[in-house]
This record gives sequence, C-alpha cells and structure tokens, in this order.
Amino acid sequence: GMIKVELIKKWGEYREAGGRRAVPADLFSSVELVPSPDGELVESTRSPGGNNVGVLAWRCTLATPEYPEGRDIVIIANDVTFQAGSFGVAEDDLFQKASEYARARGLPRIHIACNSGARVGLAEELKPYVKAKWTEDSDPSKGFDFLYLEEEDYKRFDEGTVVAEEATVDGRKVFAIESIIGEGLKSTAGGIGVENLQGSGLIAGETSRAYNEVFTLSYVTGRSVGIGAYLNRLGQRVIQMVNGPMILTGFGALNKLLGKKVYTSQD
Repeated sequence: GMIKVELIKKWGEYREAGGRRAVPADLFSSVELVPSPDGELVESTRSPGGNNVGVLAWRCTLATPEYPEGRDIVIIANDVTFQAGSFGVAEDDLFQKASEYARARGLPRIHIACNSGARVGLAEELKPYVKAKWTEDSDPSKGFDFLYLEEEDYKRFDEGTVVAEEATVDGRKVFAIESIIGEGLKSTAGGIGVENLQGSGLIAGETSRAYNEVFTLSYVTGRSVGIGAYLNRLGQRVIQMVNGPMILTGFGALNKLLGKKVYTSQD
C-alpha cells in the first residue's frame, strides 16, 4: 500500500545520498488486531472488508533507513464506508483496546481519522408508524401537540420499546409517545445515543493517557466530527489534509453561539 511505497522512496533517497545499509527484503508487514469472542484483541490476517465494526486497527512493522531492523507502530483507522465512520459502542471499545495495546507495548499510536462523530441513530422499525397530532390540521407549520402511535401499531412492539400514554385523536384511542427506548430492536443494537456518548468519554480519556505514555499522531484524511475531532486535538501531533475539516459541533450550533449566520454547512 501507500506506506510501503513511501518506504521504498525513503530507501531510494537514502541510497542516493550515499547510505551503505542494505535495503531489507521486507520493508513493511502488518497484522490486523480484531476482537476475540472474549473481547480481547488478537492478531488476524483476514481479508480486507471482513470487518463489521467501523474502526480497524493494525500492528505494523516498518523497516526504515534509520531503523532497518523494523519498528512497530499501531494504526487505528475509521472505516467511513461503515455507517459513515461513526463511533458506536463497538467502535469505541475497539479503539480503546487498540490504544491500550499500543500503550502497554510502548508503541507509537497513529489514528487515521475520517468519521462522522458519535453515532446518533433512530429506532428505524418505529418510524413508519409514528404520526403527529397537528395543532391545526390545515396548517402543519403551526406545529404539533404530540407524536403518537395508533393502538394497533403500539401493540406491534414489545414492552420496553416505547413509553406512551393513552390519548385521543379524532375520537380514536391512540398512544402519545413520551420516549422511545428501542429495546430489543435490530436498529438499536450497539447503541444509538447515550451509550455512544459514554463511549466517546472512554476513548477521549484513553487518548489523554496515551498522550502521556507514547507518541500519538492523527492523520486527518477527511471530515472528522465531534469526538473524532477531539481525539485528533487530544493527540500530540495532527497532520490535516486540506479537504479534511475538523468539526467540533454542527454549523447550526456554531451560528447560534455566534448570534449570526456565519457557517452554512459542515464544510
């Protein structure tokens, strides 16, 4: 890949400058670090694309002119093709364990950042059934009184999926939604809100510890949002591509803070 190409280039420059060390036969090797059934990281040589989590980690060995015997580093990367690279519980757990792996071995920790921050999801199974009790049916722009489920739709879901109270709409008994828990739904597996924010705190704390114990660097290759941006700033060094903005919060929130329209998009 790109790392091996750069190593070949470095060795070429070294030899052209009069360096006498022989170029090693194996300039770059890597093993993926994947969670085992008991939750610990184990080395794997599985094929690319076999992950079901939006964070990946590798232990890589680089043979450089300065260190021809090979120097190990740990690379942690977001997979932006998996749920837009967002951080859920599984992603936070893998990130934390991979960073801890680097700290325990005294290895440099490199984060390749391209993500959409903490995952904020929806109970997708409920969406087709949620209705609004409009304040004025003829003019939805005036807002709504509450969201509700029809009685037959409310009964489709197990207890714990939604918290609701009985109400009346046009003489029909409906269930006005107080909160959506989403317990037991496929779309909420792995967390869709608070759980993910707790995980953000976990990996922020881990990155702070890594800052004090090993070399930490983030290479921002694309948009990095929320906890993804904080992780970069909590490290010792940041390399940021021109088309890789770091966004601590949404543009709408920034405009409200500033009291005027300064930003028009996340870019």
